[in-house]
Amino acid sequence: MKPTLPPWGLFLLTTLPAAGQGLSNQGALISIQPGVQVSVVGDISIGSSGTIDNAGTLTLTGNWTNNAGSGVLTPGTGTVQLTGTATQQLGGSSATTFHSLDVSGATGPVQLTADQAVGASGGVLALGATQLQLNSKVLTLNNGAATALTRTTGRLISETLPAAGYGRLLWVIGANTGTYSIPMGTATADLPITAVISTAGTGATGSLSVATYPTPANNTPLPTGITNLQGDANKALDRFWVVQPANYTTAPSATLTFSYQEAEWNTAPNSITEASLRLQRWNGTRFEAPQGSVNTSGNTLTSASQNTFGIFASADQAAPLPVELREFTAQAQGQDGLLNWATASENGNRGFDVEVSLDSRTFQPVGFVAGFGTTVVSRAYRFTDPGAARRGSLQYYRLRQLDADGTATYSPVRTVAFAPPPASLAVWPNPAHDSYTVLLTVARQQPATLTLYDAIGRKVSELRVLLQSGENRLPTQFAAGQPAGIYLFSTTLDGQPMRTRLVRD
Repeated sequence: MKPTLPPWGLFLLTTLPAAGQGLSNQGALISIQPGVQVSVVGDISIGSSGTIDNAGTLTLTGNWTNNAGSGVLTPGTGTVQLTGTATQQLGGSSATTFHSLDVSGATGPVQLTADQAVGASGGVLALGATQLQLNSKVLTLNNGAATALTRTTGRLISETLPAAGYGRLLWVIGANTGTYSIPMGTATADLPITAVISTAGTGATGSLSVATYPTPANNTPLPTGITNLQGDANKALDRFWVVQPANYTTAPSATLTFSYQEAEWNTAPNSITEASLRLQRWNGTRFEAPQGSVNTSGNTLTSASQNTFGIFASADQAAPLPVELREFTAQAQGQDGLLNWATASENGNRGFDVEVSLDSRTFQPVGFVAGFGTTVVSRAYRFTDPGAARRGSLQYYRLRQLDADGTATYSPVRTVAFAPPPASLAVWPNPAHDSYTVLLTVARQQPATLTLYDAIGRKVSELRVLLQSGENRLPTQFAAGQPAGIYLFSTTLDGQPMRTRLVRD
């Protein structure tokens, strides 16, 4: 039976107690003084309002269970050591914030059964040769120094799939720089991730969250946020890496190095040339162009220096994951719509339908621009929508990218505001013999009365119309027996009196 401390009193432990069968603290305050080591053979369980203030060293051979809340080791500057020979778990209903956590003395694996945090007040995480299994939980390292995590052959195992939730290390790096080595791996292999931060990020609480997992040859399940690989799974490495920043105003600039296993590229039905592997980052819409380099002897992929993180895949650059729309802009150029876009790479790109909408919901095609098929070279495109302002002052454009296999993907929508066209009244052709067209341009929908006078000012005809924004065309003709000569059209458009002369020959 485990000894249970009464829910009262203050325990100042300054000497090593006799080994017991575990420690259950259901309400007492236990204080471990600096320089003191307290050893518990068995589990430590903290419940209710139990508190442990640790300024020394607390070792245990069993599980750590915190059901008391966030203040269990606060304030604290000491170390908690795990020294068991069987699997040990860190869990409970509440996350614990350790100052220093040392699992190097554990000979069995250590498992998270709840989110945990390490590194309060400059503490460290020491793995030694022990495997720390994240089990879909988050391990937060609050010490931003690159030396805050140490190991010999130990590793963090973050191999859970998206449906279960990523097992993640969340390292609060803040404005620090340096080489951050994150010893990810499997039960049998080291697969470290390295971030060489050359330019500090902006934000004292900025962090990088890191996870990784392998897939079968079909590259599923896809990472959270990616609905379609959009490419040939047989040309893509069977692993994803997730490196996501948080709480930065400006993310740090870093060169990332990821590890992979031989079987993740050379297992059938994969058809990959290992030397052609390159990283591709998912930008929220598409995979970007292949980047960085590969080390085939070390089984690593290294990114170009950047401050863009996210979800990374790797594919044979001879058949990269498809079109990555690098940029897309739309703007008014007088009365025309001018669209510019560029791709960083293309794979089987047949081309782009240019579509427009007046309500941002119903789109109609206004043109097509052919693509370049398959290329790893950046390509630029331009399309002019002539006289677009006639449709209305506010319009919405998007691109419908078509692959050779018929797959279609839509770009983000871009909004264009056209200046209202100047009001105008014109007649064409002029002179006219029998029929002609009256052209009226207005900035907004409005009723208008169009009156025709003869050369001596007598009213010949009058027409009431509802004009739409932009140019309006009214086909008409002279009345039978109307004599040749000079006529005058008169109306009011956008509040301005308008007149124009018409000659019948």
